[in-house]
Amino acid sequence: MPAVTRDDVEWVDDDEALGEIFCLTFVKRVDEAEALSRLGALPDTLRRRTVQEAHRAHGSYEAGYAELAFALNLGDWTVLIEPDGFQGSLIELLTALSRGTEAVSVQRHDYADHGFGYAVDGTLVTGFEPTWPDRRWGSEPDRLLEQMRAAGLNPDAEDDYVSGAYVEALLLAGLITGAVPRPDALAGALPSAEIEPWFSAASPPLSHGPADPEMVAALRAAPPHLLRAVAARETMRLATVLGLDGTPGLAEAVAAAGRGEPVTVSPGSELGVHVRSWLRRARQAGRSLNDPCARSEMSDDERDAAFMLGWFTDALHAALWPEPHAAARAALRPLTQGPPLLHDPEQEAALLRVLRGEPGPK
Repeated sequence: MPAVTRDDVEWVDDDEALGEIFCLTFVKRVDEAEALSRLGALPDTLRRRTVQEAHRAHGSYEAGYAELAFALNLGDWTVLIEPDGFQGSLIELLTALSRGTEAVSVQRHDYADHGFGYAVDGTLVTGFEPTWPDRRWGSEPDRLLEQMRAAGLNPDAEDDYVSGAYVEALLLAGLITGAVPRPDALAGALPSAEIEPWFSAASPPLSHGPADPEMVAALRAAPPHLLRAVAARETMRLATVLGLDGTPGLAEAVAAAGRGEPVTVSPGSELGVHVRSWLRRARQAGRSLNDPCARSEMSDDERDAAFMLGWFTDALHAALWPEPHAAARAALRPLTQGPPLLHDPEQEAALLRVLRGEPGPK
């Protein structure tokens, strides 16, 4: 197999190819359908599309600002292509994609940070922002030093700014995988799907959780059964506050998770359909603020209500997660850091007492 060279990757610097924001994630020995599924593909949206269709859907209020991903077979690897997207660059998604295999992610984002990540069997091995290749993290931040140098990324130069470093990052990915997509492969229709990472195997975001040191300490010390019970209790409190507690299947799923039983909500289930509608509404609320053609589609009250749905779906996802500490930590975020409607100091104090095993007030 011919080695990947810079000539094979320079096309990503052309804004006409994928644009100023995209993510390419390579997954080893996983076919297109499975790769899309791991990213949270909605089965009823699977079909062949063009990249131009994805751009239009991502910018459309009526389409719910849908996030789409394409899958392209490269031999031993499948590459997931997210025009306007970045999900594969997130640690939680990248590590989920890598379970039982390997995954490499390259992110271009001209208005935030570029990114590179290499994960093996559920662990981030090496991650860095290609613009500053000397700043690395992961279980083995120095694993790829030789390949980085070969790709033109100097891992030793402190504060050495590399302009347009996503090109070198894609070359680094190519040196690992032995293959990169060609621009002509993107000209036609490819297998694709709308993605909702809520339905993927990714854990709750690692950054989510209470900031108060007392609550953090109590969560660390509490036994697993209590953490699951607290996550379930708090999620149903939020559901009641938002008038969602009567949603079919919700109470049963949360209660089962609270007992430590595995719970899977499929996108086509009755509860899954509601979750999809909540996620879509929350996405419309946020992205329409930057869409002059759609900003007036929601009133202020409607937008506020939609944002609450986003907070709730995050908490619900956390409460259903099987690892109790991560579940409780993320499920308590609306209570401890959320907007006034969801934040309840009295309930926070009560949960802190429960976690500590203290009696409630008389």
